[in-house]
Amino acid sequence: MAKEGIGSNVAMALFTFLLVVAVANLGVGYAVAAYLGYGPPTLRDAWEVLAGHRRAESPEGLGAGLAGPEADTLTANTLDLALLEDMDDQAAGPLEIEPYDESLQVHEDTAAADATEDWDINEKFVETSILKLNIAMIKSGLRTTDLDTRLRACRGRSDRETIHRCLEELKEDCEVYLAEQSTAAEKLHARIGEMGELASLGEEIEMANFQQGAQIETTLSNLKHMDIESDLEAANARLLEELKHLRVARHALRDSQEVAFLTVARYEGRLDKIEKRLHNDPLTGLRNRIGLETTLETWWREGRHRARPMAAALLDLDDFGRVNDAHGPMIAERILHQIAEHVQGRLGEADLAARYAGQRLFVAMLDAGPHAATKHAETIRQSIAQISFLHGEETIRLTARVAVTEVQPEDAPPAVFRRLEEALAAARQSGPNSGFFHDGRKAARVESPSFGAKPIDIAV
Repeated sequence: MAKEGIGSNVAMALFTFLLVVAVANLGVGYAVAAYLGYGPPTLRDAWEVLAGHRRAESPEGLGAGLAGPEADTLTANTLDLALLEDMDDQAAGPLEIEPYDESLQVHEDTAAADATEDWDINEKFVETSILKLNIAMIKSGLRTTDLDTRLRACRGRSDRETIHRCLEELKEDCEVYLAEQSTAAEKLHARIGEMGELASLGEEIEMANFQQGAQIETTLSNLKHMDIESDLEAANARLLEELKHLRVARHALRDSQEVAFLTVARYEGRLDKIEKRLHNDPLTGLRNRIGLETTLETWWREGRHRARPMAAALLDLDDFGRVNDAHGPMIAERILHQIAEHVQGRLGEADLAARYAGQRLFVAMLDAGPHAATKHAETIRQSIAQISFLHGEETIRLTARVAVTEVQPEDAPPAVFRRLEEALAAARQSGPNSGFFHDGRKAARVESPSFGAKPIDIAV
């Protein structure tokens, strides 16, 4: 009996050892497969791609010769196109992104069937359809930024091969974008009925996408009839001009769709459910519009705007499109990144800075009355005018308009935004490098003295 017991124990120990080895091999195999890019993406993968947290190789030529902070700026704002394309190939449609919900999170060791099931669940949120329209735009924006950089690099010595290749790649991008946008737009159209009182907003999104599509079709027609043989430099300039038209239309559509996404989420009472990794802008390092509104929602729920003095400001860089046109989107993005760091560095620890839209930055200042907030915003505005951005042998200078308002206890965030936008509109009419304060009734120009901002040189 003793021998039989010993034999049984040995057999059990051997079985346990083999089981552990098998499980370990399975785990290592899964990890290696995931590392090499095989298998379905998880929700975590998708969020990292969409929010720009997954580092990616720059497109060929985009980051050549860069190192340190400059390279970080580029890669932090670059989505992994290869991963996005892999995700597009998944039958379950894993680009369907949902607002944040802890119960739906998928961990790295989740089985493929579970991940697919969760991706299907995403379709219950109408906001998902709005985000999917942005994905096609993001991918197109990355491809066209690469083209813009290559064309600028060969200006003055344009060769037929480069111009021809860029022309064909831009035509292909336009065709791919139109196909992807059409698919996403069809899904949104099918869901407009779910938006209830916001159905008109869905129709506005449809119209904006239609206008974007019309611009791309116009560009595609121009490209098909473009003569590149007679004057290569003229062809280079025309391609850059077409890229500019696409960029302007894309930026306007991006901002409108982000606002639409927030409007739907706010209406449905799900602002606090939006995935946390969608709160940050990968280019500036600040909160984006989604992160701004969800943070203010929390502040208002906590009653901070009633318990403490609060003011808000909106900074808008003057004629920023000129930088894009003259130096390309890559240099413009580096400058915007530096300005965002400059603004953030001049705020208190309790204050909030965010990228409101495009080249506009929002600032919320706690424990600041109207006079202190106006002085602080004017100091920032004057300091921006003293920055020299050095790009090779060129010096780039910028100014900004600023709008300021006091946050009242009865205010809701949309009311604060509305006053700031009204004051900023008045500043635009007044001229560049100006400041306006909105007292709740109207906006008036701020006549401030010089606060002695010192010149700063920043290499870009």
